[in-house]
Amino acid sequence: MTKKKLTKTAKKSYSPLEKRKIVEEVRSGFYSFAQARKKYILSKTKFSRWNRWYFKIRLLHHFKPKSLPTMKKAKQSVEELKKQLLEAQAQIDKLQLKNTALETMINIAEKQLNVDIRKKSGSKQSKN
Repeated sequence: MTKKKLTKTAKKSYSPLEKRKIVEEVRSGFYSFAQARKKYILSKTKFSRWNRWYFKIRLLHHFKPKSLPTMKKAKQSVEELKKQLLEAQAQIDKLQLKNTALETMINIAEKQLNVDIRKKSGSKQSKN
């Protein structure tokens, strides 16, 4: 029996600068993933980790909104919305009172004048 020597790939540690360079090469299309694996002796898992790291460190700030609302601004906007809601409710109450007053006025006028003031649905206007 002959013993075959198993070739082990030398595990090389890469600096953050080298990691970034490798990920950028693959992302830009300079190398395909398979070519980069062969050239740099990488596993898929390791490259995936580097790719996530690259995204978090280098690219994520490009995708975040420029200004996030602070808690102070959020509280102010909630207070403003509460004020608007109270104003709208007050206006609704006022309009309901006005509607009730007009309905009462029409009812009283109909009783005193013995005339139908409200328009009946489907009725035609009288010809004068």
